[in-house]
Amino acid sequence: MRGTMMTTPLLLSRLIDHAAEHHATTEFVSRRIDGSIERSDWARMRARAKRLAKALTAHGFKVDDVLGSLAWNTANHIELFYGALGIGVGLHTLNPRLTPDDLRYMIEKVGETTVFVDADTLPLAEKVAAITPMVTRWVFMDEPGSPVPASTLPGFITKSDLIGDTDDQFEWPSFDENQAATICFTSGTTGRPKGVAYSHRSITLGSINMSMADMYATQRRGALECMMPIAAIFHANGWMMPFTAPMNGAKLVLNGRDFSPDALVELIDSEGVTITGAVPTIWMDLFDAADKRGSKLETVRTGLLAGTRPTRTLAERFETFGIVLCQSWGMTEVPGCARSAPPAGWDQLPEDAQREHHLARQGRVGFLSEMRIVNDEGQPLPMDGEHSGHLLVRGPIASGSYVGYSAEEAFDWLETGDIARIFPDGSMEIVDRAKDVIKSGGEWISTLQLESAATSHAQVGEAAVISIPHPRWQERPLLLVTLAPGVATLDEKGLLAHMANHVAKWWLPDEIRVIDTMPRTTTGKLDKLTLRKLYSNRSENIIA
Repeated sequence: MRGTMMTTPLLLSRLIDHAAEHHATTEFVSRRIDGSIERSDWARMRARAKRLAKALTAHGFKVDDVLGSLAWNTANHIELFYGALGIGVGLHTLNPRLTPDDLRYMIEKVGETTVFVDADTLPLAEKVAAITPMVTRWVFMDEPGSPVPASTLPGFITKSDLIGDTDDQFEWPSFDENQAATICFTSGTTGRPKGVAYSHRSITLGSINMSMADMYATQRRGALECMMPIAAIFHANGWMMPFTAPMNGAKLVLNGRDFSPDALVELIDSEGVTITGAVPTIWMDLFDAADKRGSKLETVRTGLLAGTRPTRTLAERFETFGIVLCQSWGMTEVPGCARSAPPAGWDQLPEDAQREHHLARQGRVGFLSEMRIVNDEGQPLPMDGEHSGHLLVRGPIASGSYVGYSAEEAFDWLETGDIARIFPDGSMEIVDRAKDVIKSGGEWISTLQLESAATSHAQVGEAAVISIPHPRWQERPLLLVTLAPGVATLDEKGLLAHMANHVAKWWLPDEIRVIDTMPRTTTGKLDKLTLRKLYSNRSENIIA
């Protein structure tokens, strides 16, 4: 017997409709490219999206087509999100921090022939256009009161001219919920970036997942929340906030092009942001900027953190500011897969034990994801908190392939590239990245645990561990550190003695080097690929 329930497709047009119909006057605030603040609401944003959708339809765009965007976190970009997605057109969000050649590669992989740009990305777009002839139309997202620059881009047209006098009397079409919605690329730390096409279904379910009480909704305030994604929209859909906010009827704040800590703190305070998220480096910069401004970040209730585990120092900063630290683990391929909902009885533990538990584990497995760990031969390992293995994920919010892959290249379980252990209570700890873990004399050394031990020392600001060749042990750890603010020199013996209290003595690095700054990827993560190129293969690193 089949169920009697309706099979209404899970389309993203429903999100903007819900917000416009039931939270019409809830604010939508964004900083324009010129730095000015634009105030709107969900009703007006839907009207804008419908006008654009109607204009795109008139220009021949239809279900299964793809547009590109080379833009920052602005209202124009969100208008494009809902205008394009609402008619079944996929949106490929390109990263302006990449090189023209990288962008050419991604455009050719996806196949869009029309790309939307803003005032900041226009010069980059002209460089991309010179080597990407397949893009025949470039749409400039103009802003009221700002001049339209001259451009030699092929098919150059402003968004205002594209829309013309089109009105917002438009009915969203219905189509398959598995249709591609947004396309984002991985950061490419293990090779060429790979494209992930999120479906309307996966984003809708992912937004529900993000709305659960142990994720963004830690305070269970729903429509009273004010969300601001610090992650750029082209990074896994801005950590899903552009979708989660309208689903919950919450206020959404966008920072435009300005990601400077001082500007972010100013926007958080002036708009009363309650939920935001960033990688650890950005959080430390935010806290430092807040201290300099005399800000308490008093409206922020929940701080999402992802990318790598927080240091003890960072966790203490969260406590000082009274912000609930919500660790999350995910990837471009599976956003928000695990989140830091504490297990039963966690609040009864001593404070230090609570902190250590919170720091060590990257969250608990969410309902919409399955996780397992396997050995090198692919055999499942016990989820007892003792065994560690290759982390695999599957579920309706996980990608089962990549853009351009054949059906034969699809997979049932996503290989994350992480080494992890899973505990009986469902919590998960990332032990290391598979490509980062060091095998010394046949035994594994976790670079993450070494880095955590190093950064818990008062003289260390940041730490990175990479492998260096060894004639006997094959690989040994090299520790690279930056000094903490106000520290002039490093007591290496003291640091090693401190680390020996946290890890096995044979794990301790054979060498420590102090460097000025740590290189970063475009997502703000530690760039170990660059560190390996600089330090791993130097002849002086071969230790006899």
